[in-house]
Amino acid sequence: MRLSEIISLVGADTALVGGRLNGGDAIDITGLSIDSRELKGKDLSGNVLFAALPGEHADGRSFAAEAVKMGAVCVLAEGPVHGIDAPQIIVKDARAALSRISDALYGHPSKRLRTIGVTGTNGKTTTTYLLESILNEAGSPGVMGTVNYRYKGLVFDAPHTTPEAHELQATMARMADAGVTHCVMEVSSHALLQKRVNDVAFDAAVYTNLTPEHLDFHGTMERYFDAKSLLFKKLLKKKGASIINIDCPWGRRLDAGLHNEAMRYSLLSHCADVYPLDYRLGPDSTEAEVMTPKGALSIVSGLVGEYNLYNTLAAVAASVALGIDGTNITRGVKNLKNVPGRLEKIVPEGVVRFIAYVDYAHTGDALERAITALTRIKRGRIITVFGCGGNRDRTKRPKMGEISTRLSDISIITSDNPRDEDPLEIIKEIEAGIKGVRRFSPEAEATEAGYAVIPERAEAIKKAVFLARDDDTILVAGKGHEDYQIVKGIKHHFSDFESLRGAIGEREKSELKA
Repeated sequence: MRLSEIISLVGADTALVGGRLNGGDAIDITGLSIDSRELKGKDLSGNVLFAALPGEHADGRSFAAEAVKMGAVCVLAEGPVHGIDAPQIIVKDARAALSRISDALYGHPSKRLRTIGVTGTNGKTTTTYLLESILNEAGSPGVMGTVNYRYKGLVFDAPHTTPEAHELQATMARMADAGVTHCVMEVSSHALLQKRVNDVAFDAAVYTNLTPEHLDFHGTMERYFDAKSLLFKKLLKKKGASIINIDCPWGRRLDAGLHNEAMRYSLLSHCADVYPLDYRLGPDSTEAEVMTPKGALSIVSGLVGEYNLYNTLAAVAASVALGIDGTNITRGVKNLKNVPGRLEKIVPEGVVRFIAYVDYAHTGDALERAITALTRIKRGRIITVFGCGGNRDRTKRPKMGEISTRLSDISIITSDNPRDEDPLEIIKEIEAGIKGVRRFSPEAEATEAGYAVIPERAEAIKKAVFLARDDDTILVAGKGHEDYQIVKGIKHHFSDFESLRGAIGEREKSELKA
């Protein structure tokens, strides 16, 4: 894409800094970057435009000179960068410009795919997995989300739930070139505000729910809601489908503010378009007779808990809106056995007779849903291990402490990703929400209800395993699929699954010796 075409594309307010181009407007831009570090050591066989984006902690213009030194042939920025020998495209909004350029450079890939965006506080990942499984019966899906980006048997790490605009458009283009028919995407509120998806043409948009989260970024629930609403009010095609959970008060408000007719789903109201006539929540499966505008569907799912029934209703409603037939919907739902790190079950195979679950729940609402789901299928006690991440919304910490100690028989408070904060200070803020519950020593046997504080996460998980009796249920919440911990800015390998299995192995050995 020629530089002159890019200048024309991003609007009449654009100014080119540096005098005459001397033919530079004929440069053919073949790649985009927002990180000067990724240019180091690269064989730049093409011409890269460096987008100097404004950030929360740094201005991308500070890295423009380094990017040019590393081979970038042009800089996109919101103000002039001094001391660089390269054309500069100056715009009012670099993020919006990058989105538009990315879409054009990669051939408008969302127009070659049927694109479904899923947004909300909780349930996005599970809903995308359900849609992927359904679409495997009716097409060839690709997915971008929290766990990874994947299509056609290829799997890539996910640095963000929703990629930056240039990475997103490039990935969608590769999907389309590979024969993918549908792209299912988790759309975060950050991505919506940062205009990463500005030029994606969505065929369907799914709203799951809205509960307090990311308030360190948004400030208020109103602003959080406004960010989520952009997907439905600004980015959906004219004939695109809105799929909305009307059991959520914010969902009802969203529905009332839309100009187009929505597909509404509900667990509570038969006035919705998609709802269960009857359902059964079992320890290993969920069964439901689900009414849709196309008739009733008999659903059997390996995902447990009421909140997973909500996710299933969202996926069913979206599939109906996309014209997928009932046989493919029911088969796709049944074929999904689990979602990585979402109430993923570990059953010891030896003499130990308890069940453990790993779940990504890292908000008060998600933690309450997970514990409540397990309460309905438990036989013994519930032992919950959880922490809160550092450098994130602090208001949820005491709430999560209250929820865990109220709903669990035993809670063990530990570290999550402390990042730049002191783990003990985070734990103190969690404890501030706990009232009237006994704190016991980490060395105690904990024969009665209460909570303990064990900052080292592996030790906290081990304590839960050694406390568990026959028929107890352990929930390790907060990290789910993640295989790392971030401490003082350094990412260390850490897996809840590995820690659980290791502790169970130790417990098995000790039981056999006894």
